[in-house]
Amino acid sequence: MLPRSVDLRPKFAQKGLTPRQQGRRGTCSVFTVVGALEYVLSQRLSVEFLNWAGHKAANRTVDGGFFSELWEGYTVFGICPESEFPYRNEYDSTLQPEESVLRRAEVLRSSSLEFRWIKEWNPEVGLTASQFSEIKQVVANGSPVCGGFRWPLKAVWEDDILQMCPVEEVFDGHSVLLVGYRDDVTQPGGGVFLIRNSGGTGKDGFLPYAYAEKYMNDGAWIAP
Repeated sequence: MLPRSVDLRPKFAQKGLTPRQQGRRGTCSVFTVVGALEYVLSQRLSVEFLNWAGHKAANRTVDGGFFSELWEGYTVFGICPESEFPYRNEYDSTLQPEESVLRRAEVLRSSSLEFRWIKEWNPEVGLTASQFSEIKQVVANGSPVCGGFRWPLKAVWEDDILQMCPVEEVFDGHSVLLVGYRDDVTQPGGGVFLIRNSGGTGKDGFLPYAYAEKYMNDGAWIAP
């Protein structure tokens, strides 16, 4: 039996991992994967470096990336602390880490970490009942979940809860980190997921179960 509510945010706070904003860049998936890595490795890590590493692994230059590309970048290059390769307000496709930064990133590359899929990317369908249950189980066991979603063209929040919207009013998409959940029969689907959201103001919020069931494209977590 799963607990009715789980909140991993106090553990993030204990590690000094406060919310961050992506600004105008399309790096939500990078922030999401880095957030999961930070939780496992217990330190502030470089979003800019993982963005670069994912581009190298995928041979692409467009800012941001898919979860799979970013994880491939980590397995090849590792990741460095934020202080050694800080996030920039504007994307620079020519940016290249110095050798000292690459060596430091290699130290934090761990072959013992595994990126485990709960749902591989598919924007045509939402979550199955078993996938939904697995997300809650992973969170209850103490690990955040990386989630990619079809997202509202115009997000409406009430009491920090994202409101449901029809299919014609969503786009593909936006990524957030699921850091808890709360069962609540008054909410669509019977509860809400707690999310760490680098978009907008960077403020944590809540995602109704029904929204995740309908619009979650992919989900994965990092097993230490």
